[in-house]
Amino acid sequence: MIKMSIDEMVSELNALASKKVCITFHSVGDTDSVSSAFGIASILGNATIATPDYITSNSRRILELFGYDPSSISTSIGQDFDAVILVDVNNYEDCGSFSEILKSYGSKVLVIDHHAPNNSPIRGYNDENYNSAASIVYAILKKLNYHIGPNLASLLAAGIISDSAEFKNSMPDTFIQLGELLKLAGTDYMDILTRISLVGDVNGRHATFVDIQESHAEVYNNLLVVRGKAHSHSNLAADNAIRCGVDLALFHSFNDSEVSFSSRLRPTLDSKYGIHLGKISQKLAYLIDGTGGGHPCAAGAFGKKEEAWSVFEETFLNEVLKLVGGQ
Repeated sequence: MIKMSIDEMVSELNALASKKVCITFHSVGDTDSVSSAFGIASILGNATIATPDYITSNSRRILELFGYDPSSISTSIGQDFDAVILVDVNNYEDCGSFSEILKSYGSKVLVIDHHAPNNSPIRGYNDENYNSAASIVYAILKKLNYHIGPNLASLLAAGIISDSAEFKNSMPDTFIQLGELLKLAGTDYMDILTRISLVGDVNGRHATFVDIQESHAEVYNNLLVVRGKAHSHSNLAADNAIRCGVDLALFHSFNDSEVSFSSRLRPTLDSKYGIHLGKISQKLAYLIDGTGGGHPCAAGAFGKKEEAWSVFEETFLNEVLKLVGGQ
């Protein structure tokens, strides 16, 4: 990663203000990804937002909630852009079907991200001191003295909240930024939280509860580990397992000829043992012929090699246990 300062990134964005720019993000764009993309698009006069596959149903719902059109998001990138900006991702591999065409853009690609930097030759502002890409985008907009209206303020606040893991992944500035955005949005925290929180239908919630009931629990060196298969959304099962007091949750699901993995770690254990689930996911994704990444305490992987799911899971667990001294 060729690291830029935030002032250098602001300068680059100023130079691109009237250029033809594509903004994209990782496969299966989440609320942080899409809010960041629309935030950057707001300061560029000729920007196209694109997804390598699709955005989550919840991020689509949140876009509509604050007056943004999800159907405006393209599913392709041509060769005629002056620059491509990656938000909430710092490598090509996690960009799915866009990976190869992004490589062809070479030095025209810029990154705005908060995940662990890697050894890629891409230029960008990549800072783990932010809890989300939306938090960085807000800092950039402030540097540019850009007027942020109520809808954009609400959207960026949603991105920050969604990536905070109920504020367990927060930094001191996270709360300052959120307070400023809520003031710009003319609302308070409980109001926006209620609006962006999705309570699934009763059948979906029942399925997640059954996923946890049917999972397998083990204790390794005082670490409570739960592993299981999810009926549909592995991330929901993993999130709820952590809320139940689990230290490490690993869930997989199958869908559309693909295996999906979600891993979650109880916050503070990452710093205690030097665990970064995102790095482990990225490192082992080849086992399922896919991609992976994420945060120290929350990560995911997707791959076409469904039959290798058990090898991936076992190897993943062993990587974590080596760090906690359980092997």
